[in-house]
Amino acid sequence: MTETAPFDLRPLLAGGLDPLLTVVERAQAVPNDGLLTLDAPFNPVPLRRVLAQMGFSSVAQKLGERHWRIRLTRDGKGCVEGEPSDEDCHGLPDLGAPVCRDGDGVSIDLRGLQPPAPMVAVLRLCGTIADGTAVTAHLDRDPLYLYPELAEIGWSVVGISGESGDIRIRLRRDGY
Repeated sequence: MTETAPFDLRPLLAGGLDPLLTVVERAQAVPNDGLLTLDAPFNPVPLRRVLAQMGFSSVAQKLGERHWRIRLTRDGKGCVEGEPSDEDCHGLPDLGAPVCRDGDGVSIDLRGLQPPAPMVAVLRLCGTIADGTAVTAHLDRDPLYLYPELAEIGWSVVGISGESGDIRIRLRRDGY
């Protein structure tokens, strides 16, 4: 099995850079039965799902505070081991962003957060909602990588007009 040295995503994320394209490029170079190891400040489930579609199975291990090691094997199976389930989420988790309930559902302010933190927070929040409660997210930029992840877990997105510099999206679980 061919293994590369761990690729540390933490400096990229701390610098405000989205590592997705860099990781995908590295993943494309991994041969069949090869191994790609990533270090990240959190368990990057959305990234692991993208790589699963490329034929990588992954396992994440928490090594310390804000240090996760993700081992990705190009085995053609595309399994994401240890992915959180709805049973793991009870109530609103600590999302690293202000969340408040309002008359229309739940609102989360993600402005000022660096990628991929807004995507991770929205997916975690959506994972805690089992009914038709709507979510309004306030963002600095259009979350293009978030839309396919939401569609995959059964959520629809509608853009809302906002002030300049305030991207707002309204999320609702399909069927409600």
